[in-house]
Amino acid sequence: MTIESEILKELRQISKISLLANAEAVENELEKLVNTNERKRMWVLINGKRMAKDIAKEVNVSERAVNYFIAAALAANLVDYKKGEPPSKMLDYSPPSWIMLTLEKPEGAEKNG
Repeated sequence: MTIESEILKELRQISKISLLANAEAVENELEKLVNTNERKRMWVLINGKRMAKDIAKEVNVSERAVNYFIAAALAANLVDYKKGEPPSKMLDYSPPSWIMLTLEKPEGAEKNG
């Protein structure tokens, strides 16, 4: 392991501890933008791999709704996004209650069997 990789690992650990210690303040700040169950689901699903159309399908909203949300999150410096690429969170934190929302079927979603 190189000194650079060790430093990077340590910085990630410090960042994680800081985020956990300030989780309540981070959640309060996020809730200024992430203020509906649909937006909470969108936030949880943003992972740097899913495109807006995939998030829209999961949440059962239009792709335009996801794009508006991404634009607002980008303006608030909460996500990193370049057109044609999947968005990623600047803060890799999702409150546990928001994660639980993604496990529920969105209203209006088709029910399988």
